[in-house]
Amino acid sequence: MNNHEETSIHTLAAEYVLGTLDKDERDIVEARRVNEPMLEQAILQWQSRLAGLNEYVQEAEPRKDLLDDILHKLDRKIDQKVEDNNVIGSMASNIVVEMDAMRAKLKRWKFTALGASAIAACLAIFMVVKAPVATNVQTNTPFVAVFQADDKQPAFIMSLDIETRQLTVRPVTAQGQAAGKTYQLWIKADEIGPAPRSLGLLADVSAPIQKQINYDPAVIRHATFGISVEPAGGSPTGVPTGPAIHGRLYPTSL
Repeated sequence: MNNHEETSIHTLAAEYVLGTLDKDERDIVEARRVNEPMLEQAILQWQSRLAGLNEYVQEAEPRKDLLDDILHKLDRKIDQKVEDNNVIGSMASNIVVEMDAMRAKLKRWKFTALGASAIAACLAIFMVVKAPVATNVQTNTPFVAVFQADDKQPAFIMSLDIETRQLTVRPVTAQGQAAGKTYQLWIKADEIGPAPRSLGLLADVSAPIQKQINYDPAVIRHATFGISVEPAGGSPTGVPTGPAIHGRLYPTSL
């Protein structure tokens, strides 16, 4: 197995443990882990690493009438939509079917969604508070960086195979920017100059974004990465001009 495949497995295991996968993706991982020892081992490693997050998570329970309140508002929205648009026949039936499916999904996920958000929110705290200093990490070790602002939930998670210099940026809570704006990825290291260097735009955050970077692995290992909000087409000055969030690489073998 090459390093890129190993990185993909560690990233998938991290997302599975964090709870950022949807139900279909989790079902696939659960089926795979039975027959793939490396994936199973990676999941257990991530569960062990993140076990300390429990001390940061406080118990929270939604009020008992929350689900009923949501469903009531959905019903009102359907009624209003039907009334406003004079939806009849098959169109109305389709809406009812879709909303029934939404109700079922809400019932299945009303508790797991809360837990996933809490774990994701704590990941960056864990990286800052818990992560030890790695001095003898091999260059072929898969690395992960978390991008978040203040104490908010992580906006992006980036995985990187330093040997192949292939990186993948996955949105967690990041949303698409307004018209005329886009995200831009940067790298900053003393060896490449005083100013950050652009690694390209993150224009579509609806799916993972893969990029190839061409800096020396030793430089990449100790670099700081950033994601800023820029005008469409990228920064007009060649350096970040808008709000930015930063992340540093941590080896997944810790």
